[in-house]
Amino acid sequence: MSGKAPAVAYVNANLFITESEVARVRESMERFADEWCYDLDSIHVEDRASGRSAFNSMVTRLTTEDITTVLVPSLHHFAGIGHPIEVKDHLQLLTAGRVIPTGTT
Repeated sequence: MSGKAPAVAYVNANLFITESEVARVRESMERFADEWCYDLDSIHVEDRASGRSAFNSMVTRLTTEDITTVLVPSLHHFAGIGHPIEVKDHLQLLTAGRVIPTGTT
């Protein structure tokens, strides 16, 4: 047990042009989690081929495990799911937790 609060992250790779940009954002998310004392359980990356499967997988993790924090580079990453503020609000209600935009876009 690390003593850190568990968290998951969500990244919409469709917002980036190259795989190196996606890799840079993943690294930034990991660094943010470490600096702010979160135990980053997983990073769910959506791409054109996955549809909403990464988001759905993340929601499953949130509802079946004791994880109440979602890290996201910016709320724009939720735009493929619905209105970003509504998605954020829904996730916060679902988990009784919080969604934290990290500013790592």
